[in-house]
Amino acid sequence: MEDKNKIRLTAAEMSSLWTQYINDTLAECVNLYFLDKVEDEEVRPIIEYTLESSKESQKIVREIFEKEEFPIPLGFTERDVDVKAPRLFSDTFVLMYLRQMSILGMAGSSGALGLATRPDVIAFHKRVLNLGVELQDQTRELMLKQGIYVRPPYISIPDKVDFVEKQHFLAGFMGKKRALTSVEISHLFLNIQTNAIGKVLMTGFAQTAKGNDV
Repeated sequence: MEDKNKIRLTAAEMSSLWTQYINDTLAECVNLYFLDKVEDEEVRPIIEYTLESSKESQKIVREIFEKEEFPIPLGFTERDVDVKAPRLFSDTFVLMYLRQMSILGMAGSSGALGLATRPDVIAFHKRVLNLGVELQDQTRELMLKQGIYVRPPYISIPDKVDFVEKQHFLAGFMGKKRALTSVEISHLFLNIQTNAIGKVLMTGFAQTAKGNDV
């Protein structure tokens, strides 16, 4: 019987595995730093979970690539992180950051699953998806417990089914104003959170960068 794991990797499978490997090497560096600085003992197990998940994922990808004689990507290493650097981020920010990473991880693995064919690659991305769901659950539950979880906005429940009747609806916010849709509110909310996390990261990095150009 044909070994389905011996079928060549497709371009989509190569790229998704490569991307996941690079992401996991970055996650290892970031979480090693977080783990050295964490003060909240309720946050520590979540960092440890994320760190071990990224290490195990790297191991699986290396095994797949080695079987294919595919060069192991040069990801982030201990040279890219100073775990003994001063504490830059609060434990609350760490939770927010990890929650955001779980969202990105779930989205990335879902897309990769839609293009994967080989059973071993499918199994890997399913694993990554499940890890992302678990990380999302852990961060959400702790943030709710600690009272730091920010829910998306509430809106009124529609009183009737309605349809777009005028093309002007697509014009957005020029001229006659209209209320935001729930879809638009959702995307704006997520984008605001993403930008806020990015701003904090850039502020922290700017304080530690040694090169003026950087």
